[in-house]
Amino acid sequence: MSRQALDDLRILDLSGGIAGPLGVLLLAEHGADVIKVEPPGGDPNRSLPSSPVYHRSRRSVTLDLHDPEGRRLFLELCDTADVLVEAFSPDTMAGLGLGYDDVAARCPRLVYCSVPAYPTGTRHAGRPGIEALVHARTGQHFETTSFRSGPVFLHSPVASLAAAFLVPTGIMAALHARERTGTGQHVEVSLLQGVMSLTTQVWNWTDRGQFMLEKGHPPRVHQASIYECADGKWIHAATQAGITPTRTEGAILGIEDVSMAELMAMDPGERARYEETKRRAFLRHDRDALVEAFHEAGLGAEAIVAPHERFTHPQLVATGTVVHVEDPEHGDTTQVGVPIFLEGTPGEVRGPRPRAGAHTDEVLRSLGHDDGELRALRAKGVI
Repeated sequence: MSRQALDDLRILDLSGGIAGPLGVLLLAEHGADVIKVEPPGGDPNRSLPSSPVYHRSRRSVTLDLHDPEGRRLFLELCDTADVLVEAFSPDTMAGLGLGYDDVAARCPRLVYCSVPAYPTGTRHAGRPGIEALVHARTGQHFETTSFRSGPVFLHSPVASLAAAFLVPTGIMAALHARERTGTGQHVEVSLLQGVMSLTTQVWNWTDRGQFMLEKGHPPRVHQASIYECADGKWIHAATQAGITPTRTEGAILGIEDVSMAELMAMDPGERARYEETKRRAFLRHDRDALVEAFHEAGLGAEAIVAPHERFTHPQLVATGTVVHVEDPEHGDTTQVGVPIFLEGTPGEVRGPRPRAGAHTDEVLRSLGHDDGELRALRAKGVI
């Protein structure tokens, strides 16, 4: 196997949810040796449909951290690791004697990354780490246009998805600092920090209704650029493309041209009649032919496809953005591949999600434990 960017890095992954596993996955598929530490019987999140992707490219060790022998073995693993990632409720790890201060006293070079819902030391730090409630606390319910006015739950788990990208950023920053200082540190990436990182550009008098994310009734420009074409296919059409267009939208559709300034000057009834004319025109055209015509004219347009259709896109398949993974429980699966491209040391999917504990013996033998010890630990339920 060719060298990868993070080949010499070992990570102990105790995280659940979305942010921790996905953040660690980005590092695993660029070479990090990730050991997923889960309880005997496996992580409860294994039952989720997302788990075969979120927990791939790892080895699995089962340890009962509530048992003194399990904690002893875990600390032996910490001696060999560069990074530990956990996403338990606040004080859970400390209650086991495995909090940052406990582990850092033994392993001062370890980077210890925690992924709580709210930052440590804040008044909400002890509250449940539920994605939807973080949305509520940060105003996300007002950031989407929907079927009615007022707050609406944003279906995408934006807090966790944003935090998933902050997790490897924080870890790699701490590892870089360790090169200079010789010691690790505690890294914290909360879901609150994740969602706030996505709203960096949105501080523009939102209390006065000036939302950047298309909040409004009736829908504004992007929602109003979605049209149904012939045969029930849909298009997102006539957006700016950053170049001077050679034809107008009206010329392509075969209807009267109306500029944006003219459209905004119309009274509501006149504007509604023009919009209906345009919608009828889209219904007469083939969607793919329209996309090509808009692109040739220097106007932005793209086919609106069903989510599953992206997995057959030739470009995504060719770049490894879509991959086939042979899962030990589900067989051949189609999954999203490695999203970061490194030319010199490319990433790769390093295997499917392992069965719970598939590598326990292998890893513990590497720490010096013989088969007799492993049989005794297994009989006690520690592994």
